[in-house]
Amino acid sequence: MADRVKFIFEIVYEYNTFFLVIFLLMNLITFALFHSDKRKAEKNSFRIPERDLLGFSACLGALGGCLGMIIFHHKTRKPKFFILVPLFAIVHLILINLVFKWGPKGT
Repeated sequence: MADRVKFIFEIVYEYNTFFLVIFLLMNLITFALFHSDKRKAEKNSFRIPERDLLGFSACLGALGGCLGMIIFHHKTRKPKFFILVPLFAIVHLILINLVFKWGPKGT
């Protein structure tokens, strides 16, 4: 099992530029979704579902979600947001650290 996980990290490390671009795009998209949902909430318009905001945060967009929560003061009173989004961010940072630690040059 550990060999399979290490193999996955080695592949991501090999394509690290692609991985970092995807990571940045997901964070920008998540940040934009939090901004859009905040504006829609102010106008009493159709909202972005919470599952979508949490889903994008879980799929490598947690740092953008954290920034969106802080800057726009959005979803900060909902426990599932102020607990899960920072938790996702911590997990993402740990995974990125492991990718660059376990990559071919780190072995």
